[in-house]
Amino acid sequence: MAYGTNSIEDIFVKEKDGVKAPSGFHYMPNGRLMSDAHHVAIHGYVEQSIDSFVFDTRDILNEGETRTFAVRGDAEAVFSLEIYDNTGKYYNFYTNTWSTEKAMLRSKKVNTYYSVDVKFDALPDSSLKTYTINLHAETVHNIKTTHANYKEVRNPDDSVNVNKSTGSNSNVLTKIIYQDALKTLKLSAIAPSLYLASSDTVNGATSSSNRIVIDGDVTDPNVVQVGDKVTTTGIASAVHAIVTKTNPDSDNVHELELSVSDSATNDAAITFTPPFNGMVPHDDDSDTGSESISISSGQSTNCSFSVTLQPLDGRTFNVLRTPTTNDLCTYQVVTFESAALAIEGEDTDSAAKFYRWPVDNISNLKNGMILDPSRSGTGANTTTRASISNYEATSAKKVIAKGDYENYVNEKTTTDVFVDGVDAYGNDVTAIDRNGRITAQKGNIIFNTQQLDALKSDANVRIFAYGTAGIEALTGVKVKLNVTGMAYSGSTNPVRAAESTTTSGAVSSSTTIGLTEVRDISQGMVVSGPGINAAVANPTVVSKNAISGAGNIVVSSAQTLESGQTLFFDKGTPSLTIRGTLEVSNMGISDINIFFDAERFLDAI
Repeated sequence: MAYGTNSIEDIFVKEKDGVKAPSGFHYMPNGRLMSDAHHVAIHGYVEQSIDSFVFDTRDILNEGETRTFAVRGDAEAVFSLEIYDNTGKYYNFYTNTWSTEKAMLRSKKVNTYYSVDVKFDALPDSSLKTYTINLHAETVHNIKTTHANYKEVRNPDDSVNVNKSTGSNSNVLTKIIYQDALKTLKLSAIAPSLYLASSDTVNGATSSSNRIVIDGDVTDPNVVQVGDKVTTTGIASAVHAIVTKTNPDSDNVHELELSVSDSATNDAAITFTPPFNGMVPHDDDSDTGSESISISSGQSTNCSFSVTLQPLDGRTFNVLRTPTTNDLCTYQVVTFESAALAIEGEDTDSAAKFYRWPVDNISNLKNGMILDPSRSGTGANTTTRASISNYEATSAKKVIAKGDYENYVNEKTTTDVFVDGVDAYGNDVTAIDRNGRITAQKGNIIFNTQQLDALKSDANVRIFAYGTAGIEALTGVKVKLNVTGMAYSGSTNPVRAAESTTTSGAVSSSTTIGLTEVRDISQGMVVSGPGINAAVANPTVVSKNAISGAGNIVVSSAQTLESGQTLFFDKGTPSLTIRGTLEVSNMGISDINIFFDAERFLDAI
């Protein structure tokens, strides 16, 4: 064996023919002893490299888990591994326990691949635990181990991301992982545009009429919509007056038609309450019927759920279809700056409306996310429907092209102005979370519908994200919905929602039927039962004159019924339970709310 080549063959021989060399010495090929220090001084070290250090850097499960750490590198590379937490406890790789006594896995040969399992205990309290992992490249005898060249990765705020960076320029490579308290994923419901009420003013007194004129434009959905419940001086809530038509004769954009006739007072305030108002659960208004799921940060799991939706008394739900992942949403709130920012060439109608708006935080916003459609509250000044979108202004130009025998004219479309839907506009990232996700950055957003100048300075305006891609972009959490059952109040579909008996004696060729209970009956429900004339089709409910209790309903065709007759009302339900599983990948480091957008798969009547 020839020494001095700094190859694997030059590694010290510490034992020969069963006899160990004295400390600090090794055997030469000729059998003589030589000082290790003298040898290194003359011939140098045998260089070995650690190529990679691989493990799952997601948070440790709250209940604890065993995680594998793997080192790859040259066969004779030597490393030591040390793991300790922020409470001063070290992991003992030999007893698989944690204690305040300093411990480490010492001087292990890589042999091209070395793995070790580490057992992490359950988090004892709600305090965030930080684990520091140090991989030491060791020098043993004449073997000098180094890490792969350092390749730095930086977070959006320019801080170093230690877990995504690789290699090291020193003997120590450091990584950090965390263990946190359980996080809550709340699965609830929301009606983004049909929950908050709007108001206006009655323009002219009415008496026993189903028509009302107001000051506002009834064709503006931010003022009133078909299906809204009307209350004003002279029309009490108990009457359950529903808007059935706006501009009914197509000649007056201030006129409404109601489901019942009543009297209204001139100049009185009039309130229009949308169909989903009072629904539970709903956003932060009510958690009744929602499902709260406890999940470890970083965890991926399948969660069973049961969410029960109930409308306000006097309303019912009509199920249009089974909800899918695309009907799930979440939202982030933004505050608009004090002025919009006109785009070059934009027609702002004398600075009255704009596409581009500076906001306090663009973090994780993406094209396709939807602007708050609420007609009041945080959406009072929004013009909807509107979503975040790139802005592109184009023009068509005629270009003369040469042909084989004659010239001809082509029309070419060119882009004159293009602006990204979400633009940092030179603003720096001012905050990130511990995983490197941006949490704060000012910038501009562009909507595909111009927004009125009144939107400026509005705070807590919601931006909605839908479906797997949208929710993941906004929260970092990937979800997939699987609905396994839809349970209605009558447990059948079409829904058998209510049973009532007539209370005002026999009904003879009349569309008005008196019932003992009208709470769970709504417009559009199909009436059936003994005595119902279904020669053409079963009649439907046109209106009712009370929210609940005894009252009259009006049906679409005249009926003759006996007193005390039992009737059934289908295609509506006062309660809907959605059951299934929610597949969650990479749970976030904060609680999150996911909502069924009830407007997408239900009618509230």
